[in-house]
Amino acid sequence: MSEHFDRYENRPPKSRELSLFRELKGIFSVAKSRAPALRRQMIGIDIKEIRKRADLGRIPVLRRGDLKELQQEQPPFGGFAATRIGALKRLHVSTNHMFQPEGQARDWWGAARALFASGARKGDVVLNCLSYHLRPDGHMIESGAHALGCAVISAGDGAIPETLEVIHQLQPRIFCGRADYLDQLLYAAKKSNKNISCLERALLVGEAIDSERRSNFARLGIIVRQAYVLPEVGVIAYETEGPSGAVTHGMVVNEGIILEIVKPGENEPAAVGEIGEVVITRLNADYPLLRFGTGDLSVLLAGPSECGRTNHRIKGVLGKVSTSGKTPDAAVVAQAE
Repeated sequence: MSEHFDRYENRPPKSRELSLFRELKGIFSVAKSRAPALRRQMIGIDIKEIRKRADLGRIPVLRRGDLKELQQEQPPFGGFAATRIGALKRLHVSTNHMFQPEGQARDWWGAARALFASGARKGDVVLNCLSYHLRPDGHMIESGAHALGCAVISAGDGAIPETLEVIHQLQPRIFCGRADYLDQLLYAAKKSNKNISCLERALLVGEAIDSERRSNFARLGIIVRQAYVLPEVGVIAYETEGPSGAVTHGMVVNEGIILEIVKPGENEPAAVGEIGEVVITRLNADYPLLRFGTGDLSVLLAGPSECGRTNHRIKGVLGKVSTSGKTPDAAVVAQAE
């Protein structure tokens, strides 16, 4: 399953860069007048002069802790939403008590590409076991599945016996959720002698899994792929597979965002292969975050993926920025190497 979701995934990198920065100019030129926090972040900066990645370093990084404080000072979105609250589709609260908007656009969270890369196809039935309660997680995946043309079972992460019965009756092919919940489903199915062999593919979010755990799922008939997801941004990057069907190295960055790896606690970019903080500029007209520091650590990988997608690649989430905000700990550095 090495084909692509659309032609944008394998376009020439230079073409993508030009398109991203044209879109950045258009979105942020309009949003600046509607989002007071953006105006403050861009004091002394003409967005028209931001034409390439090197220019982004002139804009201060908005760290996650700063966004939380701004939301408390100017609820609900800290002055970063460019669409009035009543015109949005949904309003969410994440586990860290931060608020996230959801707009009306199709696949607003950018989940369809990750689902496609995991093996989901038009006409599939998707078992969505991410929470729908206040949080954006379940809605995020559901919007992508609908954009892909799939039917969705809105299971959430609730009671296992009821979910097993739903699987038996509706025969979903795709699982979406966390690895621990999939483990629980498989264990309960074996214990109760329930056949859930209809589940063939899984898109996992949350804590990363290692190769041994991936192989364990494969032995049970489920090919798993992972996605890097944040409630403020949506799907940031996702695993793909090459012509052989094996998972490729690293994660491909999603379309519609500009991802940087910067030196922890600073504005300056890290070198390719150097560990740093993931910083995202989200090209979204409703909630256009500019240089949002996620607090997650990763490494930018050299060269394109063997799957044929031409966007940048990262190694995945390797840890969190230290409490000092300056350096990753030794274990994270070792993992990056």
